[in-house]
Amino acid sequence: MVIWFYMVLAKKYNILDVPNHRSSHHNMTIRGGGVIFPIALLLAYFLFDFQYSWFVLSVMILSFISFLDDLYSLSKKVRFFVHFISVFLLLLELNLLQPYWLFPFLFFILVGGLNSFNFMDGINGITALYSIVTLSSLYFINESLMFIERYFILIPLIGVFVFSFLNVRKRALCFAGDVGSISIAAIILFLLFKLVIHTNNFSYFFLLLVYALDSGATVLRRMMKGENIFMPHKEHLYQQLVHKKGWSHLYVSFIFSFAQLLINFSIVCNENVSWGVYTALFVMFSYIFAIYRIKKSEK
Repeated sequence: MVIWFYMVLAKKYNILDVPNHRSSHHNMTIRGGGVIFPIALLLAYFLFDFQYSWFVLSVMILSFISFLDDLYSLSKKVRFFVHFISVFLLLLELNLLQPYWLFPFLFFILVGGLNSFNFMDGINGITALYSIVTLSSLYFINESLMFIERYFILIPLIGVFVFSFLNVRKRALCFAGDVGSISIAAIILFLLFKLVIHTNNFSYFFLLLVYALDSGATVLRRMMKGENIFMPHKEHLYQQLVHKKGWSHLYVSFIFSFAQLLINFSIVCNENVSWGVYTALFVMFSYIFAIYRIKKSEK
């Protein structure tokens, strides 16, 4: 009901994504539909004893500034300042502000993670399907380890399912927008760090390997070519598969999400950590091979 109400308002006030030469779509589409993600988190917060206040406040701040960015394209300095404050609140909630020398590293990881989700949100279905895979994996793990109250995973997961009905289509009815990609990234990153802290098992970071791989490798390739990494582009593997190979949005989204599902399954269902490592290596080699094949076909 909330997202339908938002769509009515978005149509009335022209909150639309207008295609340009960098876009992966061709029709004007409502953006900001991912506003349902922070609303779902806020619902969990109000219904279940007002827990994790700094975390919730962090996501709300990020969501607010990201929604404004969807509307007005804010400056990089404003976004950086808000990301700094929000990451500080996340680390405060996680009790990771000490030792102080670790803060720059954690800040880099979390801000990089937030932006990775934003960079990867470029085709229909990818944010919804990838988030479903990740949150479902975290929920399954939580049922046995109980690293957080289950409703802080379940209610945002339901929000993603609702959004997917409008986005996982050949012609999406709405896009997540920055408000959606950034807020769901903050939620997932907090849950993931909470899990790693609870278990002291760093292999759980593989639960986000596919996004980290495509984002990190793309940034490195662009830096090596002397390109401005902050400028819009179509160099991610998922973008190349759509624009250069002609694959459909949904097909690419399913492949990326399924690759992450394979990794998650190997981690969750096997006590031997090496299986997760082997699966991760297989996905990494597949990624390198795909990039190589695309570059070779261009020559």
